[in-house]
Amino acid sequence: MGLKALENGLIRFTNVKVPRENILWGEGKGLKLALTTLNTGRLTLPASAAGGSKAMLNVSRWWSNERVQWGAPIGKHEAVAQKVGMMAANTFAMEAISGLTVGLAEHGGYDIRLEAAIAKMYNTEHGWRIVDDTLQIRGGRGYETADSLRARGEPAIPIERAMRDFRINLIFEGSSEIMRLFIAREAVDHHFKLAFPIVAPESSFGQRVRAAAKSAPFYATWYPSRWLPRATTYGEFGSLAKHLRFAERRARKLGRSLFHAMVRFGPRLERKQMVLFRAVDIGAELFAIAAACVRAQMLAKKGNSKAVALADLFCREARVRVDALFDRFYGSNDQAIYRVAQQVLRGEHAWLEQGIVGMMDIEAEAELATEDPAEKDEPAVAR
Repeated sequence: MGLKALENGLIRFTNVKVPRENILWGEGKGLKLALTTLNTGRLTLPASAAGGSKAMLNVSRWWSNERVQWGAPIGKHEAVAQKVGMMAANTFAMEAISGLTVGLAEHGGYDIRLEAAIAKMYNTEHGWRIVDDTLQIRGGRGYETADSLRARGEPAIPIERAMRDFRINLIFEGSSEIMRLFIAREAVDHHFKLAFPIVAPESSFGQRVRAAAKSAPFYATWYPSRWLPRATTYGEFGSLAKHLRFAERRARKLGRSLFHAMVRFGPRLERKQMVLFRAVDIGAELFAIAAACVRAQMLAKKGNSKAVALADLFCREARVRVDALFDRFYGSNDQAIYRVAQQVLRGEHAWLEQGIVGMMDIEAEAELATEDPAEKDEPAVAR
């Protein structure tokens, strides 16, 4: 679809032997090494997503001033102004997230797996929306290729190429779904290690008692602390302090909510991905709020007070998203969604797929693709 210079291939290892002296880190540690190296990729993608968003903002700002409709530049109309304003605020937050995460990595001494995963997930998803909004603002010219625009004397702005090239960012180096699963697992891992035997149905009475005794000292202090506010006022952040206080309160609420979810679902929580993903999205928004406020304060100290306005707008919108996620934390329609999905997978709604002229037979195509070319009667090209 995009990244035309990237070569793809299927690699098979058949009877491959690796000399013992060539094993990295030691036998059985390969996965840990691979996951560690992924952090590098998960830091480059958030940065490139922020860079791409800056380019889209530049195009959108120029075109919103250049294009006139109904007697005024389209940027004066709220429908477009809303997109441009949020594009700027989100781009600022994306750069803040990338800068903060890279800064932690370069400082050293931090386990940045969670931060890198959040940065990768958050920036690629928000960056995709920015590319999509840019194409919408450019209209038909956004859908048109740069070569086509150039051929008829217009600026060769490759928005359609940006869309093709950017979309993969939500997939490689770990898809958004995998990122959420990883972050969610990390979020509940300590609770499961400590209190899982208490809620597990197969636990005996003795196992529950021992687990309760083991976890009691931790929860006796941790759980009350999720309710008690901190004395920090964040006064040094000026007008942004209210957003950091919000983030701190909601972070404690998120901790409580995850614990309550474990008590409610027990071992089944690991399979309640819709609930866990909402928790991850809340955490990512709170991380973004903190990053945006810190970066805005840093820039303000250097004389760029305009950054505060971008951070303030971003935080206002992020707070709305956080509270909306909390309101539907347990998803009243989750079961209905899952039930219909299973009906679809069983083919009960295959009738909905009919009626399309020239509809491709997916199953036949898949079967054909798995055939050995040497056993086919005619060349693949002819088929």
